[in-house]
Amino acid sequence: MIHREPEVASEANTLVRIEEAGFEARVFFSTLNQRIQVLSYDAQDAHLMVADFEDKARTVGFGKVFLKAPLSEKVCFEEAGMCAEATIEGYFDGQSAVVMSLFINEERRQRPHAQEQDDILKKIRERPASSSVPALPDGYEMSPGGLRDAAEVACLYREVFASYPFPITDPGYIASTMKSNVLYRIVRDGNGVLVGAASAETSPERHNAEMTDFATLPSQRGLGLAQHILAALEDDMAEREILYLYTIARARSAGMNRVFYNRDYEWTGTLVNNCH
Repeated sequence: MIHREPEVASEANTLVRIEEAGFEARVFFSTLNQRIQVLSYDAQDAHLMVADFEDKARTVGFGKVFLKAPLSEKVCFEEAGMCAEATIEGYFDGQSAVVMSLFINEERRQRPHAQEQDDILKKIRERPASSSVPALPDGYEMSPGGLRDAAEVACLYREVFASYPFPITDPGYIASTMKSNVLYRIVRDGNGVLVGAASAETSPERHNAEMTDFATLPSQRGLGLAQHILAALEDDMAEREILYLYTIARARSAGMNRVFYNRDYEWTGTLVNNCH
């Protein structure tokens, strides 16, 4: 049985609750990303759950299913046909998670830019990390992002990203995240123009947060704004006792990977063709 949860649905993503014999789950059906993302589950029969998701993905023409599971369940999901792509330290309130994926077709599994991606990450690691946070340029100010900033944040994302896995160019979507467990930090220049932003998508019950949605106007790059914002978000998380931080950075984005490398984040895997 599938229950639609329209309050968080959009054209690109539909959140549903699935109740079947042997398991229950909350999942995103993402047309934009052509995937099923399992947000949470309770599986008495993991094999049955994976088979059910595979059938649903094939029915709607999606190429991938993925979920985050405790490391203790890794072998069980591998036996059900999934593969481990990455780990996230401390994800489950101190217990590590493994990202398990099921590729519905061989095309989705291919990495045509694998060598380029690997070379970028290798080059980043060859240089010593520098965790020092640059000062903001004169006249620039950073602050928490609030509902009054939602339209400008969406406009910034619209200008920076040609595509994105979630509808962050929609002011209504940004406002809805601000009302949930997502904290934003924004930077304005001396004229009050919003030139940079990022967010921390927190899970208070699990004491973790995904550091995400980093964007800087092209004209403002090279000023260290992203690293400044990341350091501030980390302080925000410490104040809220959010202890375990992770990110999913595009492998071909050398600048963003460098920012996280400088702040002592470690590479723990690659999610292949995970999103648009």
